[in-house]
Amino acid sequence: MKTPLLLVVVLLMNACAYKNKEADLVVRNARIITMDGRDTVATAMAIKDGRILELGAEYQILNRYRAKKVYDAGTRVIYPGFIDGHCHFLGYGLNKQKVDLSGAKSWSAVLQLVKAYGESHPGKGWILGRGWDQNLWQVKENPDKDSLDLLFPDRPVLLQRIDGHAAMVNQVALESAGLNVQSIISGGLVEKRNGRLTGLLMDNAVGVFQKIFNDADETTKRKALLDAQRDCIAAGLTMVCDAGLDAGTIDLMRRMQEEGALKIRIYAMLADDSTNFRRYEKGPEIGDRLVVRAVKCYADGALGSRGALLIKPYSDDPAAGHGLQLSTRDHFLKVAEWCKAHGFQMATHCIGDSANRLLLGVYGQVLGGTNDLRWRIEHAQCMDPADFQWFGKYNIIPSVQPTHATSDMLWAIDRLGPERLANAYANKRLMQQNGMIALGTDFPVEGVEPLKTFYAAVVRKNAEGVPPEGFQMRDALSRPDALRGMTFWNAMATFTDKDLGSLEPGKRADFVVLDRDLSTTPEAELPQTKVVATFIDGEQVYGD
Repeated sequence: MKTPLLLVVVLLMNACAYKNKEADLVVRNARIITMDGRDTVATAMAIKDGRILELGAEYQILNRYRAKKVYDAGTRVIYPGFIDGHCHFLGYGLNKQKVDLSGAKSWSAVLQLVKAYGESHPGKGWILGRGWDQNLWQVKENPDKDSLDLLFPDRPVLLQRIDGHAAMVNQVALESAGLNVQSIISGGLVEKRNGRLTGLLMDNAVGVFQKIFNDADETTKRKALLDAQRDCIAAGLTMVCDAGLDAGTIDLMRRMQEEGALKIRIYAMLADDSTNFRRYEKGPEIGDRLVVRAVKCYADGALGSRGALLIKPYSDDPAAGHGLQLSTRDHFLKVAEWCKAHGFQMATHCIGDSANRLLLGVYGQVLGGTNDLRWRIEHAQCMDPADFQWFGKYNIIPSVQPTHATSDMLWAIDRLGPERLANAYANKRLMQQNGMIALGTDFPVEGVEPLKTFYAAVVRKNAEGVPPEGFQMRDALSRPDALRGMTFWNAMATFTDKDLGSLEPGKRADFVVLDRDLSTTPEAELPQTKVVATFIDGEQVYGD
């Protein structure tokens, strides 16, 4: 009788010992998709000091841990926190303080919006707007500044196209920047027609006005960052990769995180600027919520404004030529060498097939072969079939935005023709080069929601369900791969995979609660998926 009695006593003592384990939070009654590479699914997890202690069956976790708080997921599904692999976080917030021109169906509609804004915001200061897209208009032609000059003869106006790579400005704005018919800007376009400026600027010519945004005061930037955070965490994002920031803005982000106001994680890419390089001569900055470890360059412009650099001229406008190369090969080579020498990742905006070929060649020259430096091509939108192989040969990460395909597909064939379009937005083929791909939105160019990223990557249809058969489905991603692209692969692409991207013991407790399982929900119901709650470091930052 002694042996069984002793065994009971030992079991009871162990149970009490387990129950005495302290946790800050226990999550129960859930279906936790861990994304740990082993298809592990748990029903509960314990969290302490922002990290996961243990995952397992509910009875196991509840018996072992005493927690200050218990979150009942209500049988809902939990995923690792979503990461946006490429966006403009500050820019998104600043856009909320501009005239929203998205969805305007004509230049006249744009003017009405700007006029109304000017009347409700009187004064002599800048009127800034963003979001117009001539591809949505019945007459798909770029506008002219004449109407803007009539409406605002004494007040500068700058209206960015939806992609940010083109803008319309009025005469006052042109004069403030010293632009005239003699102006020539390398890597940019100051459009002239019949010996006069039309007000249309492209790429580096738009950059002439960047000082307006850089010089925004701290109050303006703080509001922008908090506005952006609110929308991001409501969409299930726990980390964003802000593609191209000045050191001063990064300093503000750090202060706001230290204050506790900015909770979202930020992977900051330095803008390609010598001032930024001097600030980070000693190497990357690696913090819990802020990582500065990449440099963002621009090889070319955007396809919608015909600034993307193509090997052959544009199919719908051969007179537009091949697009724009925004810097010389020597410049990209110098940046690449600086990045390699200082421990930074190089990430370059490449839309056109010629831009992709150019930067893949520069990367290959500096990287020299197999490596774990995780350099990235941002967008990798239009590819020549001969160039896919370089991603695998030099371990270059393709960082793409699936919603670009479903936004562009109705007019991209005009720009590229059917042969080139067949090798554009090639997400699956890009993923196959290294067995991974980073997914993002490029917001505010697209919406902020990662659930739309998932839908576009897998289903390849727009919000109206067009096309019914999906767009170029040979390059659709599987559901598991799309989820990896929004979680673990994005963590790999930012060197944060030891802490983020999956739900495992020891990792950060960043997770999102959804009202349905993305892996099994019928295609037609995917757009109805809702974010119920978002947690960062085990703290609930969104949801009831």
